[in-house]
Amino acid sequence: MSPLVFQQERNSGCRLRQFVYRGHRCVSLENATVRVVIAADKGADIIEFLYKPKDVECLWHSRHGLRDDAHLRLSSPLQGGHFREYFPGGWYEMLPNGPQPCEHRGAAFGHHGEATLLPWDYRIVRDDADGVGVVFSVRLGRIPLRLERAMFLEGEGGTVRLEEQVTNESGQTVEFLWGHHPTFGAPLVEPGARIFLPSGTTASTSDSVPDGSRVAAQARGTWPHLTAQAGAGDVDLSTIPHADAGSHEFVRLDDLIEGWFAIVNPQREVGFALRWDVATFPMVGLWQIWGGGQDYPWYGMPHLLALEPASDLPSLAESVRRGTAITLAGGQSRRTVLEATAFSSRSTVTHVGAGGAITDDAAAGEYA
Repeated sequence: MSPLVFQQERNSGCRLRQFVYRGHRCVSLENATVRVVIAADKGADIIEFLYKPKDVECLWHSRHGLRDDAHLRLSSPLQGGHFREYFPGGWYEMLPNGPQPCEHRGAAFGHHGEATLLPWDYRIVRDDADGVGVVFSVRLGRIPLRLERAMFLEGEGGTVRLEEQVTNESGQTVEFLWGHHPTFGAPLVEPGARIFLPSGTTASTSDSVPDGSRVAAQARGTWPHLTAQAGAGDVDLSTIPHADAGSHEFVRLDDLIEGWFAIVNPQREVGFALRWDVATFPMVGLWQIWGGGQDYPWYGMPHLLALEPASDLPSLAESVRRGTAITLAGGQSRRTVLEATAFSSRSTVTHVGAGGAITDDAAAGEYA
């Protein structure tokens, strides 16, 4: 954290703050439209994405939130690691593994890998009324990867740009899984909210589905419809169910012609959109719980939706077996860009363009 200097702090325009929250160094990026909070000491997780004009938080928060781990005493070791004890909700990075623990090249990886559990360094690269920018960086311990994420907020719009680079710092070739896991909840995601994806996206489930899944195992169809359990018609996955649905689903989304999704809450007239490089993250995992997920770890309590752009899921080992893992030779890097936008709408989103350009079916058409 920078030392205190005697300068006039801005309370308008683009601005950033550095502070300690529950024992973690945090940075906030803010303008007239959004406030975004990043917990540098907890995986550079994005723990707040607030749409200020309507005071709507987009991200889900777990029941314990961001924990001060200085005095955290865990009951016993868990085979998949302690990710869930530390999970505050929000948006985290999956690297080098996904949700399924695995082993690869002699290293064991727990739920969602390492990046989200490590403290990250950061440096401020821009701080003026027209724009702010921070570069976060981390070196992983069990695989020789270094990840940088530059985050920029400019003007008065609701778009945050993420510029990322992952580098293999060793002399040998390594493989890894890479993805993002934004998790959404109330007030943005409520019954009746809608999910939009590019046309032609396919949806499928694996050989087994979670208890409480409304969709059948081994189902495959064109978004947003999948076969319901016991063949009882189709489930429309684009509409958020009622909070007491007792459901728990994981659905794989493939064949995206472009990398984007949008969520719109028509009652609150607020939306969130994410755009990404589909060559780096060609698929999306859709995970949602609406009163389902009995017993540990969820006990039927969460009401959440996650849309997870990734190189593949569920694990690094499985992606290596399929040939879908990202591979970097010694010293090589890979770059990618994502753009996250909060906006006002109650309409069907038909496209998410560069720079947060949202196209919907309202008379207003396209806006940023």
